[in-house]
Amino acid sequence: MQDSPTSVFVGRGAELVCVEALGRRAAAGRGTVVLVEGEPGIGKSALLDAAVPRYTAAGMFVRRATAKELQQGVPFAAVGSWLDVDSVEPDPTSDTIRALLRSGNRAGDGAATHEFAITEAILDSVDAWCSAGPGVLIIDDVQWADRQSLVMLHRLCGVLDDLPLLLILAARPLPQPEAYTVLAADLVERRAPTIRLEPLAESGAAELVRHMVGATPGAELMRQVAGARGNPLYITELVAALLREDAITIIADLVDRARTAAERPPALLAAAISRRLALLSRTARHVLPMAAALGPTVDVGELAAVLSSSILEVWGAVTEAMDAGLLTRVDSELVFRHDLIQKALAEQLPASLRSDVLRRAGQVLQTTDVPIERIAYYLSAGDHELDTTSLEWLVAVADKLIVRAPEIAVQLLGRAAAVADLDRRTRAILTSLQAQALLWNGSAAEAESVVRAALRTRPETGDEVELSWRLAAACHAQGKLADAVDIAETALATADLSAEAAGRFLGLCGLDNFFLGRLDAAAAAGRQALDLGEATDNPLATAYGLLSLGAVRYTQGNLTAALDSSSRIVAVFEDGFGSDQFDPYVLHAHCLIELDRLTAAEETLQTAIVHNRRTNGAYLAPNLVAKARLHLLDGRWDDAIAECASAMGAPDVFGYAPVAHSFAALIGIRRGTFLPAPDTVPAPDGQLGSSGYAQLNPWVNALIHETRGRPDLALQLLVDAQHRLADGLSAPTLHYVFPDIARLAAAVGDQDAAQSVLADADALVAREPTAARNGTALLCRGLAEHEPAALAAAAAAFREAGRPLYEGQAFENAAVVLAVAGRGAEARVALDAAVDLYTRLGASWDIARAVARVRPYGIRRGVRGPRNRPKSGWAALTDTERKVAGLVAEGLSNGDIATQMFLSRRTIQSHVSNTLAKLGLRSRREIAAAMRGH
Repeated sequence: MQDSPTSVFVGRGAELVCVEALGRRAAAGRGTVVLVEGEPGIGKSALLDAAVPRYTAAGMFVRRATAKELQQGVPFAAVGSWLDVDSVEPDPTSDTIRALLRSGNRAGDGAATHEFAITEAILDSVDAWCSAGPGVLIIDDVQWADRQSLVMLHRLCGVLDDLPLLLILAARPLPQPEAYTVLAADLVERRAPTIRLEPLAESGAAELVRHMVGATPGAELMRQVAGARGNPLYITELVAALLREDAITIIADLVDRARTAAERPPALLAAAISRRLALLSRTARHVLPMAAALGPTVDVGELAAVLSSSILEVWGAVTEAMDAGLLTRVDSELVFRHDLIQKALAEQLPASLRSDVLRRAGQVLQTTDVPIERIAYYLSAGDHELDTTSLEWLVAVADKLIVRAPEIAVQLLGRAAAVADLDRRTRAILTSLQAQALLWNGSAAEAESVVRAALRTRPETGDEVELSWRLAAACHAQGKLADAVDIAETALATADLSAEAAGRFLGLCGLDNFFLGRLDAAAAAGRQALDLGEATDNPLATAYGLLSLGAVRYTQGNLTAALDSSSRIVAVFEDGFGSDQFDPYVLHAHCLIELDRLTAAEETLQTAIVHNRRTNGAYLAPNLVAKARLHLLDGRWDDAIAECASAMGAPDVFGYAPVAHSFAALIGIRRGTFLPAPDTVPAPDGQLGSSGYAQLNPWVNALIHETRGRPDLALQLLVDAQHRLADGLSAPTLHYVFPDIARLAAAVGDQDAAQSVLADADALVAREPTAARNGTALLCRGLAEHEPAALAAAAAAFREAGRPLYEGQAFENAAVVLAVAGRGAEARVALDAAVDLYTRLGASWDIARAVARVRPYGIRRGVRGPRNRPKSGWAALTDTERKVAGLVAEGLSNGDIATQMFLSRRTIQSHVSNTLAKLGLRSRREIAAAMRGH
């Protein structure tokens, strides 16, 4: 025999040329994803084996991983192998990810934020690898990838266009697990190239046989080979079996065998493996099916422990299997040469015996350093009851297992809690852990059901407190806030709570009462929590109390008092207390925005975003939306849109996606680029995000109605929102719509609406006389009373507050009032001022409206100011985009730029994509070249 079966590669020249060409395209800066598809054994891995040396010879880095069916319940198991590739340069990000994956430490307060954090970190690593040079990432058997890896791959496909990266996904056409079908559909939508490996042609099969036997195959041998249907794995197994049996004769460089009936491929493979086993020792024939039952990887020490055999005995069996071609070494691991071989061997054991082997592995390996998720998988296989030792092990590792393998943890803890004859204490502990796992995994309704059933058995006092907390948390997670408050208040009234437990329950009462709009109850709970925290030196209770009180004060319009509370929260946090249960900066930033301290607010939001990226907190989306709101106000609308895009891609724990859509829509309408039907705007979903910005949806719809010539409907929507939301969570920002209400009321002649909005604006100033609030009240007064001086004062107040859109509205309204009064020259000056401000914003719809409002009075624009910012070219870039482009040209990755600019990585990605589109470029390399020539 001339070559080993695994070294032979024939009949795939065209496919190899294709993947090489895609590699060259990636090296030129135009990333892409390709799907290599074919049945098991058809040669997908062999094609990749042949391509990899060509990529490395071209100077591309290559990181390769293989998904495994048994690891589908382990988050990021498939893509995690990319991080284990040896690299000359240290990679701190990869070290951080490995620590998160293997330590069981939590990143955030739920699976969604934890998984988002790891996904973002992996994408940061990919950015860093690509900033050092072009590369190739490979996932073989991607159909077996875990859900989290598939989500990460979906995200990676979305940014490939901007990276010098080729992503190769190899998969079988069938079966297609549900999680994989989503990625497969996305590849079809993206029109990703697909390379389908068909069975070898007869000439290719003959060439493969010739390589193996060293001579041209004869007719009878090829008739036997035809039974393998062009599958290289089946062909090699058949020919290798014939060679071992000396059933092939070579005469004058022609090889053939005696006539026999051809076998079908699966039977052929099973028969070939049986023939190989028959040549092995009795020990090897016993060990290999047991090893196959445990999975595709063979660890000699683990296998010896499970079988109660000596390591030397098992090693002897493994060596025989390697010599027989059943096992091979990949990097530092021993694996079955193909998963078809592993499955064929495992199926030689009865199902009951396979289950017993897995159970024994789970029991024996608990005292070793085997990863806990693998032990948990072994224990979860089959329907046997867990023994006492396994229950104790499960309780000890549950916190880490819930993070490292949440789906396996839910299944195993559920079975454990149902074990008969448990004592009440153990059952309560397991039930609490089961609820914790369900909550972590996003199954709050099931967690509630489990805990309520447990509480009906009247557990001991200490256990009841913990179960009550789980129940309150489950209700809170479902949005059943009133139920959560009732549970917390019952615990506070009836249970003997520690200071820490009381602080948690009081904090939940304060925040959930606030979200329910019960501001008095929220303030009362907040005061109790604050008093408790200060009396017992408990920072959790103190922070909860300050947050509840500050939120109430902010909503009631007492901004200075709210700022004081929020500043104390930051101080508590910076004194060393940290919690992922709330963000110490978000309230502080909101107060600063409404106090017109926009620079300080932006700095706080940057700190908050960095904090949430570092701790993987649930408040990343709220902070990104707050930053979009800030930039809507300060006129940096391109940056606002980028932040909205980032918020839409962040974990949406509190329902901020509709808010981000609405902010983007507001800008789009004013720029004349977003004109959908009103019912296409995402509706509020009742979550915290929508409640805190409840005026946005009617505001968007009102402007849409106005663009369609229905100012009456627009006014009706906004006036309804003004009255309906006056005492709600959106009250602090409700005045954003007041200028549009005043303008529409004047347009349709609705004096009641004009006086009503003026009264509300004056009341707002009475609570806290900021420049923006003064400007709003002056604008409403100027329109209601036809007073140009008030409108001029409003423009000055908005200029002081740093709000160019509203300054432009004040000048626009002044132009109308002056025109009506016959003061044409002054009206033209005011119109030009408004148009100039709108032009800087790109607000073409506002420009057209302003010009149309004064046209009936013979007012035309004076000397034309600068045109709108160009849509393409260097002049089209915003200041932020120019800075990002400069850092891209310096070779920084998106993650590095995000860190340097205190932005999220997704925001940087949006800026890079916008820059490429505006400059008509296709890759980051082209940005660098363009910067050098600009």
